[in-house]
Amino acid sequence: MGQEEKIVYKIIEESGNKGIWVKEIRTRSNLQLTQLNKVLKTLEGRKSIKSVKPVNDSKKKVYMLYDIKPDTSLTGGAWYSENDFESEFVDILGRQTLTFLQKQRSHAEVQHADPLTSQRHMMCDIKKVKNFISQLGISKVELEDTEVEQILESLVYDGFV
Repeated sequence: MGQEEKIVYKIIEESGNKGIWVKEIRTRSNLQLTQLNKVLKTLEGRKSIKSVKPVNDSKKKVYMLYDIKPDTSLTGGAWYSENDFESEFVDILGRQTLTFLQKQRSHAEVQHADPLTSQRHMMCDIKKVKNFISQLGISKVELEDTEVEQILESLVYDGFV
């Protein structure tokens, strides 16, 4: 790896999973744009780095190390596919989660006559909901706890639970 490649690699490495814009790499490396583009292309060809188009600005690219998973602020997380919001996927997950919660409640009410015991058994945590969604097999990616929490919050905000 040449000196310029090492400098650019180090700058990109420091950016972590948030990535770094070409303009910032250029400023920090003091390379001309044509030279920087050549270095970036070489590093991408070696699979040392990759470019990611953020969902909030798909005209620009950020660079990060090849083996790093981009931050969800860049990709939009599970709710986005190729920079498009997957509203149908979110709706299906919401409906399925609501059905699961309703079944939990019904089961708890039937099994336990005591209201306090019944209420304690109808509650479930994020892990339980996440496991249910995983078993459905409708998500191509494993949802993070925060994403499952977003589903549950949307059900609360919409007045379903």
